[in-house]
Amino acid sequence: MDVFEAVMAKLDEFPSGAPRTEQLRQIVEALFSVEEAKLACQLSLQPFREPLSRICSRTGYEPGVARALLEAMANKGLVFAREKGGEMAYALLPLVPGIFELQFMTARTDPKARALAKLFDDYYFSGWGAKGFGMKTAVARTIPIQRELPAGQEVQTYERVRDLIRGQKYSALTNCFCRHEHELLGKGCGRPKEVCMIFGPFVDFAVERGFARRTTADEMLRALDVAEAAGLVHLSDNLVDRISFICNCCGCCCGFLGTITKLKMPAAVAHSPYRLAVDEAACTDCGDCAERCQVRALWMEGDELKRDLNRCIGCGVCVSACESSALQLERRPDAEVLKPFPTLLDLGMAVVKERAQKKQPAGK
Repeated sequence: MDVFEAVMAKLDEFPSGAPRTEQLRQIVEALFSVEEAKLACQLSLQPFREPLSRICSRTGYEPGVARALLEAMANKGLVFAREKGGEMAYALLPLVPGIFELQFMTARTDPKARALAKLFDDYYFSGWGAKGFGMKTAVARTIPIQRELPAGQEVQTYERVRDLIRGQKYSALTNCFCRHEHELLGKGCGRPKEVCMIFGPFVDFAVERGFARRTTADEMLRALDVAEAAGLVHLSDNLVDRISFICNCCGCCCGFLGTITKLKMPAAVAHSPYRLAVDEAACTDCGDCAERCQVRALWMEGDELKRDLNRCIGCGVCVSACESSALQLERRPDAEVLKPFPTLLDLGMAVVKERAQKKQPAGK
C-alpha cells in the first residue's frame, strides 16, 4: 500500500466513508503531496485531534517538519487545526463534511480548481454520491421556512430556522461550495452563493484559514432572506440543536438534494415534520410552485399541476411561491415524523452501524 492508498483507507474509516476507487485516488493525489500524504495517513480522525508534540512522539517526525506539513494541509482544508491545552492540535478531516466543501468555499477559478471540480463530480456519479449521501440514516435534515409553519400549533425549536440562527454563539458565512463547484463545471444555476452558514467550533478554523467570514446573527438572517427569495431549501445537520451548518440548497447543484433528483434516492435528506397540503378549489395551476420545487415533487403536464407528495421534504418553498394561497404546510402524522438525533455522537454511531451492516455478507 503506497501513501496515497493509505490516505484513501484513512478517509474511508470516517463514519461518512470514502469508497476507494480510481477517482478517489486522483482526488487524493491532486490534494496531497507525497510528504503530506505520508503524515496524513498517520493522523487521528477529526474530532479526535492530537497535540503536535504527541503526533511527533508517535510518528517520529521532527516538530518543525511536522508543523510545516500540518499547517500546509490545514491551509488547504485537509486537516483541522486548533489550539488544545496551549499547543496546536491537528486531525485529518473527513472527505464529507470537510475536505470537499473546503475546496470550493474560497470561490477559486484557477485551472487546478476546475480540474478538482471535475474529479469530485466524476467521483459523485461513480458511486460516492449514493454511498456518501444516500444512506438510510440521513445526516442532513430539512428545516421549513419559518413563516410558512402552520399557526396555532406547538413547534419545536429545531423546526424554527431563525430561532436556531439566533441561538448560535459562533457563526460565519461562506460560499455555497456545491454551486461554485457546478459553476467550475459550466453547470451553474446563477442562484446566490454567499448563503451557506457555519456554526460552533468549526467557525474559528474556517475564518482563520480564509474559508469563511465571521458574521452576526442579523447578517445571517439577511442571508436567509436572500436564500428564501431565491427559492432555496434550508438543510442542516440532523441534530436537535448543536448544529454545525445551515446550507441553502438547490436541487441542481446540492450534493444532498442532487441525490434525490439525480440519483433517485428520496430518503437522502430527512424530511421536516411537515408536508404539503393543497386546496384544490383555490389552485389555479399557474405552475409557480412547480418552478420553485427543488426535489421535483411538483411539476406541470401541459396546463395541469401534478404532484408526488412522497417526494415532498416539507421545506415550504412552494408555499412561499403560491399567490392564490392554495398551498400550506400541514404537520405529518406522528408516525411519519423523523426526530433529529440528540447528539453528533448518536448520529455518528447510527451511521457506523448502518455501514457495518452493509459490509456483512448476505444471510448474516
